[in-house]
Amino acid sequence: MLIYLKFGKKRSVKNRGRIATQANVRYTLPMDFPIQNIPMQSIPIICGPTSTGKTSLALNLAKKLNAVIISADSRQIYKQMDIGTGKLPVSANHIVKKSKETWEIDGVTVYGYDLVHPNEVYSAFDFCNYARGVIEENFVHNKRVLVVGGTGFYIDTLTGKVLPSGAPPDHFLRAELNTLSLDMLQEKLHVLSIDIFNSIDIKNKVRLIRAIEKLTHPVSAASLKQLPFDAKYVYLGLKASNEYMYSKADLWAELVWKNGLVNETQKLISLGYQNAAPLNGIIYKSVQAYINGSMTSEAVLQRIKYDLHSYIRRQLTWFKKNTDIHWCDVSVLSEEQIKSDALRLFSV
Repeated sequence: MLIYLKFGKKRSVKNRGRIATQANVRYTLPMDFPIQNIPMQSIPIICGPTSTGKTSLALNLAKKLNAVIISADSRQIYKQMDIGTGKLPVSANHIVKKSKETWEIDGVTVYGYDLVHPNEVYSAFDFCNYARGVIEENFVHNKRVLVVGGTGFYIDTLTGKVLPSGAPPDHFLRAELNTLSLDMLQEKLHVLSIDIFNSIDIKNKVRLIRAIEKLTHPVSAASLKQLPFDAKYVYLGLKASNEYMYSKADLWAELVWKNGLVNETQKLISLGYQNAAPLNGIIYKSVQAYINGSMTSEAVLQRIKYDLHSYIRRQLTWFKKNTDIHWCDVSVLSEEQIKSDALRLFSV
């Protein structure tokens, strides 16, 4: 029996027992692994806007469920970008060990951090193949996987709700799009996909151009890596009123500003990443303005908070489309109540 393992540009068919790699992750199905008649596997997903406590909940649940975590966050994939992307909960002390392929936080293995350098292109297509590889690897070793994050496009690609583009950057198209104004790019993207238009930062020209590139290079479902079993994705969403989430995001912004965000950005600039797309997106673009003297610390902090509020609204807009999500209001339910609900939901 053949298992299809397909990755970006290097797509191939491998026999069972061979090893495939993607973004430093190795996995294999042993030659004698009984893949026939495998029952449907339940894969828990914790999703929702930023600053709702997804990572803290996931760390607690992973210990109860003997699970590992896959981060589904398009900003946490970048190396050297730890503080401004919220790879760690800032509300408590944690024991962190970093290896080449994973992080370990309080004894829980976390995948999906530090996959590429800030100047490298990484798409939802890449994430889907990567995450499915991690799920397969841990399934072989009898470990459950918790998918946790706020990038709805990554999650929907993994679960098959949307089909991403696997195309590499089209430099000719990119050059043509760069000649267009921001308004013209926004209009073009709006025509191509209202959903994508509502989910990204439409004031960021780089993101607009890449979104248009992806939408003009569709791929077939067959080009994505397939799991060797049927998966049932079970969703738990964390949310609250906008005011509550805004206040949590504001507190987080103040904490990271005081605890190394500027130094982290300076280091990234010293490494030559100042023009890379993630350094010109949410948070880091504003910090660069502070470093070069064009904004005061007060103005930068206020800008970061405003951008986070907009980001939260975009995340909610995306997740509201998914009627499979079981929502918990973090402003109403206690942490223990939410954990209890999650354990009951994910025990299926």
